[in-house]
Amino acid sequence: MPTTRTEAAFDALPALSDALHVPASERTYGRQFAQMYDYRLAVLRRRVLQQSEDPAFAAEHGQAQYIERLLDIPPRTLCLVIGTFYCAMRHKPDVLQEIARDLSLPAPLPVSSYVDSEHDELFLEDQSGRVRLVGELVESSRTRQCVTGAVAGVVGVETPEGDLEVRHVFFPGLPAPVAMPGAPTPGLVVLASGFLAGDDAQPQSDMAMELLLEWLTGELAAPDAQARISSMVIAGNAVRRSTWAPTERQQALHNPFAAFDPWLDQVCATLDAVVLQPGAQDPSGTALPQQPFLAPLLPRAARWPSLHRVTNPAWFALHHRSFLCTGGQNLDDLLKYVPDAEQAAQRLPLARAPLRWAHVAPTAPDTLWCYPFKATDPFVLRAAPDVYVVGNQPAFATETLEVPHAHGTHTVRLVLVPEFASTQQVVVLDAETLEARAVSFRP
Repeated sequence: MPTTRTEAAFDALPALSDALHVPASERTYGRQFAQMYDYRLAVLRRRVLQQSEDPAFAAEHGQAQYIERLLDIPPRTLCLVIGTFYCAMRHKPDVLQEIARDLSLPAPLPVSSYVDSEHDELFLEDQSGRVRLVGELVESSRTRQCVTGAVAGVVGVETPEGDLEVRHVFFPGLPAPVAMPGAPTPGLVVLASGFLAGDDAQPQSDMAMELLLEWLTGELAAPDAQARISSMVIAGNAVRRSTWAPTERQQALHNPFAAFDPWLDQVCATLDAVVLQPGAQDPSGTALPQQPFLAPLLPRAARWPSLHRVTNPAWFALHHRSFLCTGGQNLDDLLKYVPDAEQAAQRLPLARAPLRWAHVAPTAPDTLWCYPFKATDPFVLRAAPDVYVVGNQPAFATETLEVPHAHGTHTVRLVLVPEFASTQQVVVLDAETLEARAVSFRP
């Protein structure tokens, strides 16, 4: 049955998304980041305490004494403390040093991993101070759950050296799901990312984009099958940075949107809703949350009411399903906290970790650029989504997570969307069943 505009209606979810829209007057680094960390800890501390009140937790750690301040940890006592992880890593960049760097000096070479297992240390900190975490549990689980900026509860005993020997670590977990006005409606949502349009060096990708366009408009599919495709989400990197930034050989600014805009124009004319999100390669600033594309960049596509330009990260709803969508920078940075050899195996576990941490970008502002917010942290998850999308990944992957809450269990569909330019793949999500599959357009 063809999908109507009412069934596929786009909802910006303003209660969740408004905090991610940063006015130009607020995009400044004149403030300290401490207020952002304080807000994060204050909000998530309450959730961690709620976790500790669970009967299962009390049965296992019933004798743990809750200590509100890290500097008040008593000796030789099993205690529960709550704080923010800080990873002291030799290869991790110093953002403040980068800001103060003499522009005449070359920037240091980027690293694929911050890990130096012989020298790295893990700390827990709050407003009163910090304590070093030690023990077998820390060594075995650091790469899976301990990154700078994540808030956690730690059960442990102080050692004679003043460190905290860790016995148990737990996290805030997701809050209740987004309240939607009705039941999910039928239809297919196409998830794509990483078109990197405007790069003449990738003719195979250009051909695949044309095949994708013909499929979206029904020229390559049976009419009944195409009619079920109601909407599309483009999760970052619509164009390639090297094509719109001037180079030594090409002083004039090249406009990759000259090729992407007509393509997107046809997609917007066909589908009921097209959600366009910036990514690391797009002209939308470096700091998170990246702000929506400017309409003049897309003079043809922006005319359509079906086009919805959103932030990165972004909250929105389609088919009465709530989406939390990122361009992938948050996951790419998390992977640098594990050794190079383990990154492929840890990609999916680290993709799901922000849901347990209740924070979509915990490493911001330490190693991931963001604005210094005053008395808030827009990356704290205030609700559980139906679908969590991470764009610009090397391969498609998906799984479902069962999230317990006060009224039962909520299912979250996690989708890693492959970079189209290198894989020629998109993901098709059934809004009703949340089933997801990859579709290839390799010529």
